[in-house]
Amino acid sequence: MSWMSQLYQTYENNIGKNQEDSITLTPLAHMNANAQIEVTLDQEGNFKAAERIEKEQAVTLIPVTEASAGRAFGIAPHALSDTLSYIAGDFSRYCREEKAKRNAEEKFRRYMEQLTGWKESAYQHVKVVAIHRYLSRKALIADLVRAGIVTLTEDGVFADKKISGQPYEKAMVRFRVIGIGAAESDSTWEDISLINAYTKYFLSNQDGKRDLCYLSGHVQARADNHPKGIVAANYGAKLVSANDSQGFTYRGRFQDADQAYALSYESSQKVHSALTWLVKKQGIYVGKTDKRTFLCWNPRGKKTVDILDPFAALKDEEEDSAAADLPYRKKLMKILQGYQNQFEDTDAVVVMAMDAATTGRLSITYYNELLASDFMDRILYWGQTCNWYFMKFTEEKKPYYQIETPIVRRIAECAFGREQGNFIEANDKVLKEQVQRLVKCMLDKQPVPRDIVHALTMRASTPLAYSRGNRERVLSTACAVILKYYRDRGMIEKGEEKDMKLDLENRDRSYLFGRLLAVMEKVERSTYDRGESREPNAIRLQSVYVNHPFQVWKTLEGVLNPYFQKLSPGSRKYYKDLISEITGMLLEEDEPILNQSLKETYLLGYYLQRMELNRNNKKQEEETENE
Repeated sequence: MSWMSQLYQTYENNIGKNQEDSITLTPLAHMNANAQIEVTLDQEGNFKAAERIEKEQAVTLIPVTEASAGRAFGIAPHALSDTLSYIAGDFSRYCREEKAKRNAEEKFRRYMEQLTGWKESAYQHVKVVAIHRYLSRKALIADLVRAGIVTLTEDGVFADKKISGQPYEKAMVRFRVIGIGAAESDSTWEDISLINAYTKYFLSNQDGKRDLCYLSGHVQARADNHPKGIVAANYGAKLVSANDSQGFTYRGRFQDADQAYALSYESSQKVHSALTWLVKKQGIYVGKTDKRTFLCWNPRGKKTVDILDPFAALKDEEEDSAAADLPYRKKLMKILQGYQNQFEDTDAVVVMAMDAATTGRLSITYYNELLASDFMDRILYWGQTCNWYFMKFTEEKKPYYQIETPIVRRIAECAFGREQGNFIEANDKVLKEQVQRLVKCMLDKQPVPRDIVHALTMRASTPLAYSRGNRERVLSTACAVILKYYRDRGMIEKGEEKDMKLDLENRDRSYLFGRLLAVMEKVERSTYDRGESREPNAIRLQSVYVNHPFQVWKTLEGVLNPYFQKLSPGSRKYYKDLISEITGMLLEEDEPILNQSLKETYLLGYYLQRMELNRNNKKQEEETENE
């Protein structure tokens, strides 16, 4: 099934459900817009009050036409609520320029013709009659001036001010009609009878070209203008359009846009309504300004994991002492079991990413459909193969290690970002592309790309570029991805107990040099006074060490002698014995081979040896002292 089919099914399965939520599916011929002004009328159409709308209450369901739902330029009035330049008959009186006056007069004329058609139809509504009666008097701006909403200059034209960030001509107005005594709400945007009346009126007046809808398979009224505003980050961008008749986008394949595709109004509305609803409800944005939107959903409305942070619930589980004692892999299974149990064998999960190719065009940059069971299996596999120790701190600021799966955003930021203040940030264009690559790896069960592994290794090998906290995050993230890279290729056994413990029998040159680096770092740190923050020589030379390990080791070995002298005899013997043990295995190779650049596995040896020293050093020193 295509993405349109899945969205169509999503609409059919969820319309009318969960209407108590703040974000709901919009009915046919309706859309959500942000209103800045609320005008209250009585049932006779008399002005009662007007007020500015708080930003939190601005979202308003409004009836629209096919043209107005996707309007970008030209004149295309909405059916009821619209901007002041459309609905205020006296707007032109307060414009400074003649062109703006003529434009406002034409907008009002077109708006009133459209509203009159609804008022005089078989689907008229008492609130529509009241609003039509009021607007026909052409006194809206004058009333708003008296209410203190609109400000005029001394010469009687609009002041250069805005309402909730919108200039006067673009300020959206919604209506409330009081005194009717009906069971429905006074507000037009919440009145079910009004919403249903307009939907029936609009569908009964569809007289456009009829064609075979490529989605439904039925001959229906064709939609030529499709909604915009699907993604808030790219509000003007449309996902479906074919108005590029002069750019000849389809030349060579079709003579005109009608031959390229045919989508009925009903199908278009349902698809776009479902997509807009999903984006607002659970869309995830990657990037600060140049954003890409990721969606993960089940067409039947069943809850799915956050595709960019699938194990977020694990953080809450850690507070449960019983859950904390479980092996990490079983914790993952326990977390995902709650999602898995709700799905049936035929349920699907859809993952989609959207980005604005231009200011007016929205593109689907990634799309995947999976059975829910396959989706959950692949998420679980990712979590079980991509994890590592991350340093955490208790409330008393004492460090401890905890196994975690780094989120894909952190992987991308650590691989391609730079430290900015207290955070590691990456360029938006780079970040969203790399996050999408990692999502694809996760869902297609593919190994992590080699270039990402290399980038993480290089970042983790330059610790002086980061603060202490960010350095640890980069290192742990790199180790998690490196371990997954080798697990997926069968180079390391997929067993948590084996590959995440210090392997004293591992004779891999890179692994051993990593262990040696950790020991040299520890020797120097062990001589520091409490609170001393100076970086050891091993850390300062790490970026060179990774490229010329044997040569730099010889340099560090000479530098360590003064620090050995400061250690207690027991500690000195312990560290020297450990260095001798590691170098004994290393020197089995020839010197030219020993000095070759290290593979990324050196970070695994470094981290595990360092963690072992930090965890057991005190106990080992005490045992050595008592011998």
